[in-house]
Amino acid sequence: MNRAQALAIALVLLAAGAALAVFTARGGATPVAFDGTVRARRIPAVVLTDDRGAPLRLDAPAHGAIVIAGYTRCTDECPLTLAKVATALRPLDHRTRPQAVFVTVDPVHDDPATLHRYLRAWDNTIAGATGERATLSRVLVALGAGDGRGPARDHDTRAFIVGRGGDVRAELPADATPATITAALRALGEEHT
Repeated sequence: MNRAQALAIALVLLAAGAALAVFTARGGATPVAFDGTVRARRIPAVVLTDDRGAPLRLDAPAHGAIVIAGYTRCTDECPLTLAKVATALRPLDHRTRPQAVFVTVDPVHDDPATLHRYLRAWDNTIAGATGERATLSRVLVALGAGDGRGPARDHDTRAFIVGRGGDVRAELPADATPATITAALRALGEEHT
């Protein structure tokens, strides 16, 4: 093996290692086929319960959705993220704006009434969602937000943009500004006009 071949092999191994590190850091949530292609993530067709006790599905939101995973007893990231999302929703036409949903990672404590009281701080512009732990886990895995089985305090702090077909379109970091969130939601709305 000559030096060029050795370098090429080293670069391929380095790239594969980097890809594996990213995949592992994300909890292995992005499905990857054996040929290395990334398959789209889609929200499963499951029924959750919203904060008013009504059925809620995220696999086909009429205008898309922004989904946040968290829990009502969170004292730091959740309130901050929800405040940013509520602010980001204000400039959008309420008739056509994407749905905003706060999916609990703590269904033992976050029943519909608890979620509704908690989300009142943001004028209930964000819907709460709860359900059976296994059902919530399927949604969280599809988002790429873990499986919700660990301690609630270890939840994912990103916000997820979901298209009308239930496909996860984008992930916004915890430090995304309201303006960035509004822009992402507007872009989602423009896809459907």
